[in-house]
Amino acid sequence: MSSSFLEIQDVTFSASKLNKVINVSFKIEKEGEIISLLGPSGIGKTTILRTIAGLQELEKGKILLKGKTISSQDYNLEPEKRNSNLKFKYTAEDLIKILKLEGLSKKFPHQISAGEAQRVSLARSLMSKPDLLLLDEPFANIDQSLKDELQFKIKKLLKEINITTIIVTHDSYEAFYMADKCGIILDKSLKQYDAPYNIHHKPN
Repeated sequence: MSSSFLEIQDVTFSASKLNKVINVSFKIEKEGEIISLLGPSGIGKTTILRTIAGLQELEKGKILLKGKTISSQDYNLEPEKRNSNLKFKYTAEDLIKILKLEGLSKKFPHQISAGEAQRVSLARSLMSKPDLLLLDEPFANIDQSLKDELQFKIKKLLKEINITTIIVTHDSYEAFYMADKCGIILDKSLKQYDAPYNIHHKPN
């Protein structure tokens, strides 16, 4: 039985013959930790998230959530069964204020910007009360001035409601600022998985 919240054991994540990340192993020890996976576009970061979510089968290895296998070579737990509820003290109105979405409810989808759509998607993800929150480039389309403020608020929010989160990004500042631990993905493999301070000061 695993004592870690999430465990990735020697997994090969594969979207195609070319797009794969090989023999990845890392752990999220405690509930509520924020992990970032940092690497250039097209390296396979989204494939990792899709596989952890159950939307894609893994090529080899095993993924355990709270000690239970959710993915292996011969087993894939359905995505809708990977969630369980947690206590959530933020209302939809709180999230609308935090993410600066006031007024958007009166707009049609085609009238909102890419950045606004990104924030709506983030609010929806938080309101779904996940066991494990998977964020794919969550601040990619957001103006820099608003991005800094949102990163601060979202990190505070995730810590307060204790949601375990994996963020994938190509932005090193975002990865280091948001996360308790950061994984560096290059050349189809996880090169280093450590605290941001150690990665910055003692890179592999």
